[in-house]
Amino acid sequence: MSEDIDSDSEPTVWALTVQEQEIGPPVAEAFIEVGRRWHAELLTHALESGFLLAAGDAPQSTAVVVMNGPLVDRLLFVGGRQSWEPVPKPAASPEWRTAARERGEVLVVVVPPGTCLTGGADGDPQDEADGLTRGVAAGGEGVVLHGRAALALI
Repeated sequence: MSEDIDSDSEPTVWALTVQEQEIGPPVAEAFIEVGRRWHAELLTHALESGFLLAAGDAPQSTAVVVMNGPLVDRLLFVGGRQSWEPVPKPAASPEWRTAARERGEVLVVVVPPGTCLTGGADGDPQDEADGLTRGVAAGGEGVVLHGRAALALI
């Protein structure tokens, strides 16, 4: 969709986590959940941009995550023709921004409506990332897609 998601309709949730790796720099992850009204359209744009079912390694896609300072400004799909703008725009932690810059990309995971994105307890960033990943993996009904999106800073 090329306009902002109507904030009065259904919630849009973006959860930003950092996943540590055994080898190499950490991975900046963006989990996206939109309401039922927009979910099918988001899935279509993700698939057209090269996202696949979330199993195994995430494919490189044509998507781009656009950052404006510490805020995630938008996610571009289909060669920039489709723009998804979070409302409100989430602020990324310094660790998330560093991980995204080091790799030059973000792992984007599109989850079904009703996933209820939450992380782990105690505010430990790694526990939050692990808890969120486990919660999405165990999450019940619906398709989960993933893809690697380039990072653009404005």
